[in-house]
Amino acid sequence: MKDDLSFYKMKNVKRIAYVFVFLASQWMTGQKMTVGDYEKAWDNMSKMLIDTAERIPESLYDQKPNEKIRSFGEQINHLTRSNIGLGMMVFGKRPEFSFDKKNPPNDKNGIIDLFRKSSDYFKQNLLSLNDSALGDIIEWGRPGSGRKITKHQGLLMIYSHFQLEYGKITIYARLNNIEPAPSSGWSF
Repeated sequence: MKDDLSFYKMKNVKRIAYVFVFLASQWMTGQKMTVGDYEKAWDNMSKMLIDTAERIPESLYDQKPNEKIRSFGEQINHLTRSNIGLGMMVFGKRPEFSFDKKNPPNDKNGIIDLFRKSSDYFKQNLLSLNDSALGDIIEWGRPGSGRKITKHQGLLMIYSHFQLEYGKITIYARLNNIEPAPSSGWSF
C-alpha cells in the first residue's frame, strides 16, 4: 500500500512540475518589441522635450548652471545631433534637411525647429522598418569600430540616451522654477 501511494505522489509531483515549467515559460517569454512600441515611445519623448523647451524663456537658453556643462540650448542641440547621428547608424539614411553641427542654431525658435526636424527624420525612418528588421545587424559606433549590434539594441541605446539627456533638461527647468512637461516614454 505504501508503494502505491508513493507512485501517486510522484505522479502528482511530475504533473505539478510540468504545469510549473509551462507557466514559467509563458511568463519568461514575454512580448517582443514592435516598431509600433518604438513609435509610441518616440512620440511621447519628443512631445515632452518640445513642451519643456517651449516653457523655457529664450533668455535662459544660453544659461549654464556652471561652466563645465552645456547651456539649456546646447543640451537640446546635443539631442538633435544625437537623433541624426545615431539615427543614421540605425537607419543608414541621411536627413533630407541640412544642418551644420558645428554651428547649430542658438535662438529658441531655431533650436526647437531643428529638434522637430530631427525628430521627424527619426520617426519617418523608424516607420520605414518592419518588426523583423529590428533584428538586422548594424555597425555601431565610430566608422571602422567593428562593433555589431541589432537595430533593436541600437534603438534601445538611443532611447536610453534621450531619456538621460532629458533628465538633465528637467533639472535646468527646475533650477529656474519652471515645471517641465510630465515625463513619459514607454507605454504599452
